[in-house]
Amino acid sequence: MRGLRSLEALYRTASTSRVLNLFQVHEKNSEEEEYARHPFFQDSTLNRAIFVKHRLRSDETYLMPQSSTVATKIIFPFDKRTLRAGGQSIFIGQAGYQQTLIEMLGGEHGQMDEDFRLLTLLSKLPSLDPFLLKETLNRYGFEPADCYFAMSTADIERMRSFVGEQIRELIALAFGGSNNHMGESIKRMVDAILTKDTESRLDPLRVTLGLDGQQFEDSIFSWKGFLYFKWQFRGSMVKLQALVSALDRVALEGAVDRVLDTSIAEQRVALKKAVQKAARGCIAILSLYDDAFNDLVEHGNAAAFRKFLLEAPRLFIELGHSMGVMSHITSFWDYRFPNPSRLRMQASEFYELLNEFLTSLTETTY
Repeated sequence: MRGLRSLEALYRTASTSRVLNLFQVHEKNSEEEEYARHPFFQDSTLNRAIFVKHRLRSDETYLMPQSSTVATKIIFPFDKRTLRAGGQSIFIGQAGYQQTLIEMLGGEHGQMDEDFRLLTLLSKLPSLDPFLLKETLNRYGFEPADCYFAMSTADIERMRSFVGEQIRELIALAFGGSNNHMGESIKRMVDAILTKDTESRLDPLRVTLGLDGQQFEDSIFSWKGFLYFKWQFRGSMVKLQALVSALDRVALEGAVDRVLDTSIAEQRVALKKAVQKAARGCIAILSLYDDAFNDLVEHGNAAAFRKFLLEAPRLFIELGHSMGVMSHITSFWDYRFPNPSRLRMQASEFYELLNEFLTSLTETTY
């Protein structure tokens, strides 16, 4: 999945938790007034780039100044009209990347300060998932047009409903709401959690937990991320189970010798085990949240939930990486096999696909 084929695949699969495809957003929305008024990046070339959370290979680690297994890659298509000509790329944070990027884009020092601030934000995120991306950007004062965030209105409403279910028992503890006003109390708290104005609207909860200032804001943002990933986890598990079930049904085409056939069989088994292990890892992290939250609402133990929230930013990064890998795998599988009843692939390509998936899942990060 490298080279030109990979670049075209990125275009067709649009934005995912691993990919932010501004090239496709431009193709679909460049004539819209909102797109022009509220760009993602100020630089027009940067605003048509493709961003990928990329697992560094052994021959790429030297590019980054700090030890890391994942970096955010910027891909610039050579041709602004098509990806068929390929593109050039650079990692955010690699040695001298700002000066190199200025020269590539034809800009000047000082003119790209805001874009560089935004690039730094993207590099620190564990996932480019549209919901969390939009929430993070809004939190730091960036408000690109909605067309950059491919989360449907229906998904947003389902997310809000899920959050409401999760915090129902917390209402009485934090706000003292009665059953008669439970619906309105839940709505107000969901609005407070899912907006930037957390400090004033969640002040009763802040007092209960004994958190102040930036500490409270960071904790609530990570809590929001946990709630989102917990909601997303349901759908991800359904897709992963379908993928695992389909692995053995893929019909191999082209030349298949004994060595390749054996290797594919071994990879199928290994990938199933890796998926199960990754799922168990996510469940373990989500269980930390569930245990702390239940201790709060059932026993009034604010100290346990406070401890969880203080650790949440670190756990949020770990969970985000795992969820991002699984989302990428399932979204690419759906792209490659749009018809579940027609699972056919060249044997050599299927081997490469399995190897890419397996490598991603067996690393601690992407």
